[in-house]
Amino acid sequence: MKRRFFSLVLSLIFASSVLAGMATQVNAREGVAYADRPFYQMDTTFHPEKDELTGHMVVTLPEKRTEPQNEVYFRLYPNAFQNWKHKVSKPEKPGYIRVFHVKVDGKSVEPDIKETVMKVQLPRPLQDGQSARIEMDFLLHLPRGGMRLNTFKNTAFLAQWYPMLAVRDQHGWHTEPYTTTGDPFYSVMSDFEVTFRLPEGYRVISTGNNKNQPAGSKITIKQDQVRDFAAVLTKDYRSVSGKYKDIQVNLWYMNGMEDVAKPLLEAAVSGMKFYSEKFGPYPYDEVDVVLGETGEGIAGMEYPGLVTSIPKIGTKKGIQPAVNVVVHELAHQWWYGVVGNNQAKEPWLDEGLTTFSEFLYMEEKMKEDERELLERASKKADEIHQTAGISSAQPLYDYPEPVYGLMVYIRPAAMLYELMDEIGKEKVLEILRTYYHRYQYKVATTRDFIRTANEVAGKDLTPFFQKWLYFKEA
Repeated sequence: MKRRFFSLVLSLIFASSVLAGMATQVNAREGVAYADRPFYQMDTTFHPEKDELTGHMVVTLPEKRTEPQNEVYFRLYPNAFQNWKHKVSKPEKPGYIRVFHVKVDGKSVEPDIKETVMKVQLPRPLQDGQSARIEMDFLLHLPRGGMRLNTFKNTAFLAQWYPMLAVRDQHGWHTEPYTTTGDPFYSVMSDFEVTFRLPEGYRVISTGNNKNQPAGSKITIKQDQVRDFAAVLTKDYRSVSGKYKDIQVNLWYMNGMEDVAKPLLEAAVSGMKFYSEKFGPYPYDEVDVVLGETGEGIAGMEYPGLVTSIPKIGTKKGIQPAVNVVVHELAHQWWYGVVGNNQAKEPWLDEGLTTFSEFLYMEEKMKEDERELLERASKKADEIHQTAGISSAQPLYDYPEPVYGLMVYIRPAAMLYELMDEIGKEKVLEILRTYYHRYQYKVATTRDFIRTANEVAGKDLTPFFQKWLYFKEA
């Protein structure tokens, strides 16, 4: 989720204006690569006075492949902040990442870097069953006022911050361009061992386990089987904590947010319990919720084991703790975190399921029924489709920003509510549970979701999904 500050009402207003204008188990590892996923080892040093982080990274490639591999692509997303090409969210100060001293199995190679994509040619083709060790040094210069990747006061938000392996699947390498609409990120499960060397007073909030961590020291965090590794390096935050079963839930807040810390922690613990019971168990031992709107897209984002949220939001009852944002982002731990998808190609698949999950929580736990609003949103989506030909199952690059939320978040949520009316709530939840268990740690597609729904329902629901996702009548 790029940002969910908009209310559904505002989303409808924005959409109207555009319409008018258009007319498995998580195991510990001991430095040995698993055959089917990459292993990242990073040793980094944070220099807050320069807004920089320097590091050395080693990536051990997985052994499994269907054909010989001659090259490797990495995503250098911080370079998007150097020469900003987008109409919104221009950083106050540019950011970038520089890569040096690249080696493959000890042999120096010269990478080919073009903006946010780096190609590394392998000295020899890798066959199935073979691995390679790619190492490099990098310098990350953090932007100020950027999206997701940002610095604010004594805090650095590290999102998509290191050279990330691009995904290679049956369609080839995925090096889609950066965009400010949606989340243009596609990643697969990897293992991480990340060391941060921090100045005095700083600590790490991260994808991994943050327990028993002294401030201002060398800190090493290990986390297996996650799609990405995000971190917040900070002197500004403090926390309150709770538990659901063996899951540690931490709520991080800054001065001035004390009044929402307790209710949002309670919502976070409640949300983790709710989704674990509805969809399947959360497979990690900790999750962090970090509050604070400190830049475009910072608050209201999901990462494995770590989410961000605004502290308060406007509601029908006035300004309230942002419970809906917290539980929305936590639902992404299931839909994106454990069950992955190509967010650039099929963004509805995680955002739609997550929005439905959020609405279900808010209905059952907060007694907020938004059925009427969902119906209005669906009618507005029909009008937009008739005028502009846009559906709910397209790549994110096809969407004008103002209709993205309506088509990708809200209409698919309305679709699942309609499906509950047709086949029953318990059957829809059984579909989601089956989908979760079948595709955990994998990358699923729209076709996979529909196939699962058909099997669980015991009948062909394809025409139903064709109507809601593609606006195709039977």
